[in-house]
Amino acid sequence: MAMKLTTYEQEMLDGVHGEAKKIAMEGLMAFGEAVDAEEMVKVSFVHYIGCQKGLSKDSPEYQQFEWGQGLILEKFWDLGANITTDPNLEACVDPFIVQMDAYEKEGMPWNNKYFKMSKTVYEAAKEGYNQLQATGWLPTYSCTPHFNSAFPIHGEYAACCESSAACYLNSILGVKTNRESAVAAPYAAITGCIPKYGMLLDENRRASVIYELDDDIKNNLLDDPADWAALGGAIAKRANNRIPAILNMPPRMRSSAAKALLACASPGMNDPLLHLIGITPGSATLEDAFGGEVPAGVERIHLSLADVKAMYAELRTAKTDKVDIVHFGCPLLIYEEVHQIAQALKGKKVNKDVMLWVQTDTPSYYMAQHYGDAQIIEEAGGKIYHQTCWGMNALSVDWGSDFTVATNSFKQFKIFGGLGHKVIFGSLDELINAAVTGVYDSTRWDEPLENLAQSYNPSIEDIEEFKGTVDVF
Repeated sequence: MAMKLTTYEQEMLDGVHGEAKKIAMEGLMAFGEAVDAEEMVKVSFVHYIGCQKGLSKDSPEYQQFEWGQGLILEKFWDLGANITTDPNLEACVDPFIVQMDAYEKEGMPWNNKYFKMSKTVYEAAKEGYNQLQATGWLPTYSCTPHFNSAFPIHGEYAACCESSAACYLNSILGVKTNRESAVAAPYAAITGCIPKYGMLLDENRRASVIYELDDDIKNNLLDDPADWAALGGAIAKRANNRIPAILNMPPRMRSSAAKALLACASPGMNDPLLHLIGITPGSATLEDAFGGEVPAGVERIHLSLADVKAMYAELRTAKTDKVDIVHFGCPLLIYEEVHQIAQALKGKKVNKDVMLWVQTDTPSYYMAQHYGDAQIIEEAGGKIYHQTCWGMNALSVDWGSDFTVATNSFKQFKIFGGLGHKVIFGSLDELINAAVTGVYDSTRWDEPLENLAQSYNPSIEDIEEFKGTVDVF
């Protein structure tokens, strides 16, 4: 069955609005037919991946660093085309491989004892950066732009390539998006539309498994993102490509906690959506999450604090406690997390044999510079940077296997942990101690459970106030 198009969409397909829109619409039409879409929807937000420009096919680095995004965009650049001028659409960019103004800075993910990025690759990355800006892309260079750079809102459609961002959009903001491909997303940026398929359809967003969190999770989970990442890991490992509905969530979940929890969708789930009952827009009850009566016999999975604790051990491949890199920021840190790290590091010194990397988005980076957090981190011997993700280099370069990364990210462990190096998963305090001593010491779960809860004990009034503000996350 042919897709139903609006007048403007048909005009784009017919070439009335230029060759670039025609090419993009032809690509979207072919994709839409492949996924049995019946129509297009307008998107308000596109999140794409940074790219190279001008890296010669004869270059030895071409196969390493040309992932295909530049090849998709080249034909549009050759036509002199910009992204759509629709004022209701914001198209932004994921982190790439280098901080543009710090190429020579030592000890960074692109310039360290394991890897030095060539000038050729750096120049190509810079040219890609400049070309994206020149053609209308917002240079967020962040996997978390929805926190402070680009804001789709409840009820809108998006085309998001970054899966943890997509899960946050779906689960917290009430935006509808798939984890979009690096082919369809730029077409959406050129045309302003995308085939209505997958998570854009209400019938595909329904829960199909229930998670019941024990009170010991609700009462003992800390603000430390590692705990929330471990909970996400415990959920994802049992999901089996089903969309979960999660009951008995802790009454207070900060944005950083939600970010860490929902990043489990990147490496562990097929669809980027968790129905957090009472938090996710439109999912006040189980019936809301299931789109009606909960089916008889639906699986109910019980999770206790023991399952969260077990993820700390499971997310480890290192056979030694010696640590070479301590890595924060996957997904990229927001300012509150950078500040938390700086306060934990204040007055300490990073071990001479350890690289401490704090990766954040651009607004948070400059806030950290302004308020002194960056100085604390760097005076201690750590590095703070923006615009890039260490994993972008790790995916392209063989650094060898003789080093250990300590991190508080389930996503970092699952996506980048299979590249040969060893990984340890730990809490903030454990990671700071590892950076200072060079050795990981497991302390997070050594205390009795009754001593693990924070001093924050919300009243009924606090909880009701929180519930009343959920829809404006």
